[in-house]
Amino acid sequence: MGPWAPFEMNLYDHNVQRSISRRDEKTLYQSVYEDLLGKIQSGEYPVGSRLPAQPQLCSVYGVSTITIRRALDMLSTDGLVRRRRRVGTTVISDGSVSSASPVIRPVIGVVMTSFDDTFGTQVLEGLLDEAFGRAHILLERTTGDRDKEAAAIASVREAGAQALILLPCSSAFVPPAVLSLLAEGFPVVIVDRRFEGVPVAAVATDNISAAAEATTRLYELGHKRVALITADGRVTSNDDRRRGWVAASAQRGISLDGDLGFHGVESTLPGATVGLETDVEHLKGFISSHPGVTGYVVGEYNIALLLRDALTQLGQRIPKDASVICFDHPRASFDRELPFFTHVEQDQAGIGALAVRSALDQIHNGANADKQIVTARLIEGSSTAPLKSR
Repeated sequence: MGPWAPFEMNLYDHNVQRSISRRDEKTLYQSVYEDLLGKIQSGEYPVGSRLPAQPQLCSVYGVSTITIRRALDMLSTDGLVRRRRRVGTTVISDGSVSSASPVIRPVIGVVMTSFDDTFGTQVLEGLLDEAFGRAHILLERTTGDRDKEAAAIASVREAGAQALILLPCSSAFVPPAVLSLLAEGFPVVIVDRRFEGVPVAAVATDNISAAAEATTRLYELGHKRVALITADGRVTSNDDRRRGWVAASAQRGISLDGDLGFHGVESTLPGATVGLETDVEHLKGFISSHPGVTGYVVGEYNIALLLRDALTQLGQRIPKDASVICFDHPRASFDRELPFFTHVEQDQAGIGALAVRSALDQIHNGANADKQIVTARLIEGSSTAPLKSR
């Protein structure tokens, strides 16, 4: 068993508990759905009548608004009720052969740059869990290629998708295909990014607060100079993390050198042609030219691994000589030897679930440009320690 095994066991227990909680929630909304379905079919809520308002249903069933909303969405998907804002939920069918329409679940197209165990896979899990029984998911992957992204958007639209969930290649460039869809009033949800000035729904982590918390933690451990290491991708998530890093330093009255931000990592980007060793050499150059830096906030787990290699080759050890906090971490339930970094844990499953809810809401009630921010939390690991005098 490796030296970081206790942290792995805690991570495993956390994942198991979260999985159990999801199953419990799923059981709740399924039970509410079945009870309301029975009352509609028995005539207690006849065709043409309205169901009680959501707060009343929450009180009757003793569950959350989210649970009630999911149950009502399932009834809507089955063609039994129609939901309208400021009007309520109206029963339009009792499910009988004579009155019920065939159950046709909407298709949601999902286009992502890529996904792995550090970021993306759990987004898909949350997305698929939320869509289960309510919508069909059509998935395309672009590997960060703009032409493939445009083709993928066209492909899911041609396949009959009624909404699009997009994790775009870049935040600096708005795909013309997306602008065309928005002009048509087609439901679109942007995930983990935002398009500045474009009225489109989006779901993303509060990266500013998350990066500020990670930076503050390193200062609390006594580190005087904290660097920010991110990939070369031009995305708003990286921009926001830089803003959080700067804000945390300013709050403590620390003047940041502009060159303490290194944003040249390329090998971790989708479709990258730059090798890992090239980035390690670039990181070694950055470390050597900034000898006073002892704390690092890193944009992603794989970059943290590259930074670890660079530090090791320069004779520095984590956390004795340098403390590292990264964003995201692979689930390591069965790998007891995996280095367990102190990291920012994004609620990836929650992001996926919210994206589906937004897409379904737009399908049923019309397109909107609602922005939803998801909080993250800092998980302590073995890559940080109080600074010791050199």
